[in-house]
Amino acid sequence: MRRRYFLLAFAVPAIAWAKTSDKDDRCVRLDGRIAELRLKMRMGYSAKQGRLYRQKLTTLEAERKALCR
Repeated sequence: MRRRYFLLAFAVPAIAWAKTSDKDDRCVRLDGRIAELRLKMRMGYSAKQGRLYRQKLTTLEAERKALCR
């Protein structure tokens, strides 16, 4: 019986911690996508691709600014 109570005592904080880590995971993924896009921008690309890259970079940076303060 003690083992069951021991597991329940740690279940609630783990759930609360999981919600904060979801936000952190999103921030890490956004950072990765931004880094990949900047790497692509360092290589050669056409004018059309450049416009798309800059547009994607702007949206990703705005999303990162809103989520990851």
